[in-house]
Amino acid sequence: MGNSIYTIFMPREAFSRKVNAELVSRALLELDVPAYVNERHDIAVDGFKVSGSAYKIINKRAYHHGTMLIDADTAMLKGCLSKRNKNSNIVSKGVESVPSPVTNLRNYSYTIDHQQFCESVLNEFVRDYNDGQDIQPVVFDESHVLPQRAREMSEELQTWDWIYGQTPEFTNKIEQEFDWGHVNGLIRSRHGVITEADFTSPDASGAHEVIIMSAISNALRGCQYSEKATETALKKIKTNIPGLLNPENETIVQQLTQWINARLI
Repeated sequence: MGNSIYTIFMPREAFSRKVNAELVSRALLELDVPAYVNERHDIAVDGFKVSGSAYKIINKRAYHHGTMLIDADTAMLKGCLSKRNKNSNIVSKGVESVPSPVTNLRNYSYTIDHQQFCESVLNEFVRDYNDGQDIQPVVFDESHVLPQRAREMSEELQTWDWIYGQTPEFTNKIEQEFDWGHVNGLIRSRHGVITEADFTSPDASGAHEVIIMSAISNALRGCQYSEKATETALKKIKTNIPGLLNPENETIVQQLTQWINARLI
């Protein structure tokens, strides 16, 4: 991939995005890369961003995640981050990323690699947090047995609640043309749960379409925002309104749920 991923895990009261960025920046200076921390607390070289980061604070813990561009395909990176590849219909209350020109560390050092970067960051971490006393790194591979606490944390980080449960509120507006009419949809989610759903069609050709859209709109509320949301919604409809879903409207149900599922991923 050409980039290194790092995480600084620390007590909440000790967390500082700027301090952590400065630690990594000093590690690059030790490798003769003229890095610095800009006003957005990004690590940069000559005005180009070389490291993006994100953090999460929960309970008494803080996680600071970062990526360092060492020898990545920046053209591909730019394409992945292009607005043309984003769902422009999603409006979020979260913090939006600010586009920045990027570059690789390899442009400033012909020898720098992942191992050098890791060792230099470790040295700075030891200097700041371990009174300069050496730390023996622990290298994990597939055969390594994790400590109990590490296993528990690993399992926690894979749960739905951790991944989606604290997602900022956002609205996803979607639309689709079917052979029976044009459908406008609005889905609002908070903390990974659908709080509002509304599907309407100004030119639906029959009553079946209107009834099914209304039923799905109501049933989606309270479902987790995921590709399984419509499956849960249909189960709720079958339980609460037996007989509503039948062979006469089966095609309409399939068309709507397949479309909604694709837009929830």
